[in-house]
Amino acid sequence: MSKNNSTDDDPIKIFLDWYLEAQTGMGSRFTKNRVISTGTHLLRRMLSAVSPWANLFRPDIATLATISPESRPSARSVLFKGLVEGGFSFYTDYESDKGKELEINPSAVMVFYWHFPPRQVRIDGKVCKLSRKAAENDWKSRTRENQTASLALRQSSIIRGRDELVEKANYAKLLYRGKPIPCPDSWGGYRLVPYKIEFWEGRFDWLHHREKYLLNNGCWEKVYLAP
Repeated sequence: MSKNNSTDDDPIKIFLDWYLEAQTGMGSRFTKNRVISTGTHLLRRMLSAVSPWANLFRPDIATLATISPESRPSARSVLFKGLVEGGFSFYTDYESDKGKELEINPSAVMVFYWHFPPRQVRIDGKVCKLSRKAAENDWKSRTRENQTASLALRQSSIIRGRDELVEKANYAKLLYRGKPIPCPDSWGGYRLVPYKIEFWEGRFDWLHHREKYLLNNGCWEKVYLAP
């Protein structure tokens, strides 16, 4: 196991480099992957010009795994909203299932998977709540449709069906017609502060590249793993 303090062996910097390359489809060190990535990058640009929903390769979608009150694994997709104070941030309703689970046990895992280049990043850590100001700023950055949907009913609550959701959303639109929709008290953000980060990069010969960084006394230690 080796201790690394250089920027080349800083897992946060590596993640940011990979995240940027996932946005463009470029950056793989392997020739065959670079060829595929170039074509994917062009396809992504064409699809995005038609509709943002047509972009099937969004790099900001991650899987967040938490632990239920019954000590069972629980996972769902979240939108990564950037690094904040060394943590991986996302926003949700604190009254949602994941919010309640994190209130009981702040341990969580976030996993990113990008097809082009084929890469995966796993971040293990503990979450901390972000400030109220951060929650309000995130809320203001969202579309009015998104705000209405989030305000209509508590996330993860049981409803009669889609008709109830549409009814509540229309009521919220009518209630706040011509004025800003306020940020709910239960809306907020988290930052996942990592103590372990693992990187995987696929190879066509199946000899994939895999390495893990562990935080030890403020320093990241790197080990290589068999694929």
